[in-house]
Amino acid sequence: MKRLLFLIAAFGLVLAACGNSSSTAATVNGTDITANDIDGLFYEVDEEFTDTQNAQYLSTLIQWTAIEQRATTDLGFEPTQEETDAEIETILFDSGYVGDLDGFLAAQNVSEAGLTMVANQFLIEDAVTVAVSPTVEMPTFADAQAAIDENPLEFTEVCASHVLVETEDEAKTVVERLDAGEDFAAVATEVSIDTGTGPDGGSLGCSSASVYVPEFAAATVAAPIGEVTQPVETDFGHHIILVENRTVASAEEVLPLMEEQLVVVAIDAWLRDAVATADVTVGAEYGTWETEPSPQVVPPPA
Repeated sequence: MKRLLFLIAAFGLVLAACGNSSSTAATVNGTDITANDIDGLFYEVDEEFTDTQNAQYLSTLIQWTAIEQRATTDLGFEPTQEETDAEIETILFDSGYVGDLDGFLAAQNVSEAGLTMVANQFLIEDAVTVAVSPTVEMPTFADAQAAIDENPLEFTEVCASHVLVETEDEAKTVVERLDAGEDFAAVATEVSIDTGTGPDGGSLGCSSASVYVPEFAAATVAAPIGEVTQPVETDFGHHIILVENRTVASAEEVLPLMEEQLVVVAIDAWLRDAVATADVTVGAEYGTWETEPSPQVVPPPA
């Protein structure tokens, strides 16, 4: 579940520097974070950060520091060098940079120290997962079936195509042509005003019915498979829909998804609490620390 929930990724940031590298930018439960620590996230720096960038990158370091501290105090977890090295190798592998650490660092503009911090955050999240999973009250098959019954659109996958036209009369003409035996894809390519799907014969592919606007979604779950619908009006115009296939997820399929989501919520709560309850002070030149609506440094007024 490598997510770094609500944290700002250190990768891909602009080339810049904040200056005054030895000054204290913030303290987290008594641990200082300096301007040099901010600069130290990057592979290369060549110009001064804006106040907004300073606040953004300092927010990241504050969050990561608070999480590292909580992992030590609450979980007794501190990544070993071997674990960190292995996690870095995994990051390089997943990114297509096996054996090319410097190439990865240069491409992402992240320093080795910054990458180490990211790897450690991933390891901490794994440790949090192990710690909080047993505390989560897991759903039952009955709960999964109830979720399916209460949200049928969410758990129904439809494979469909459509023809979109502006007026009802145009839609009726399309239905007449299709009823007369014309090929759906050919008609869609000719007349559909949906520039995204028209050239592909109107194909929408396969997706959850819930991704569509309500009128369209309702039609996709009600239409007989393989039969053209009557015109369906939405804010986009008038649709003629052809559902090629439709499947409803079973409780056996939904249950592990529900379990995973509950664990994710528990992990997220642990991480957020670690940051929100930390004793944080921020240098006035960097802004102010706020925890609502999300933990972050708010830059000073312009």
